[in-house]
Amino acid sequence: MRAAGVAQGTFYLYFPSKQALLAELRRGVFKSYAAALPDRVDPDRPADALLADTVARILGVLSDNLPLERVFREAESAEATQRAALQGRARLAGIADALLRAGIDQGVFSTDDPALAGRFIVTLFDNVLYEALVYEPSGRAAQVAAAGLRFVLAALGVPADRARALSATLALPPEPAPCP
Repeated sequence: MRAAGVAQGTFYLYFPSKQALLAELRRGVFKSYAAALPDRVDPDRPADALLADTVARILGVLSDNLPLERVFREAESAEATQRAALQGRARLAGIADALLRAGIDQGVFSTDDPALAGRFIVTLFDNVLYEALVYEPSGRAAQVAAAGLRFVLAALGVPADRARALSATLALPPEPAPCP
């Protein structure tokens, strides 16, 4: 409040608690993640290439929002953080499910349960990329993203040579400076 130049009383007119502020900030970050995912699948574009682009965009959103992500994970109780993460992941997994179904229709992906596969993919990248950005040396998140993409593509039945080629050309954003 001090940094924003807002009186405490004014703050509480808009947010009944700090937790309410965190929830509103979370909604904004979720919108960034949702915007990074394709809202529709281009039938002329292979779904595996679209998935690779999406991984790069997700890493960019996570990098841009890393300070807030740290606040979310540190400021809330473990249960509140987990509940919010599960809700956000469920919504993002629905979007991933549509991408996976398009890939199945194109003959690019193979999975018995695209909805569950979407949950796995969202959870994998949410946790692994965050940990790479926060706890590993600078530059490691790009390697983690590429390895994660190869892992996911292999699980979806994409040939290893195609998965390697897509991960090698992953257009990754620059990583933020390490957090203290």
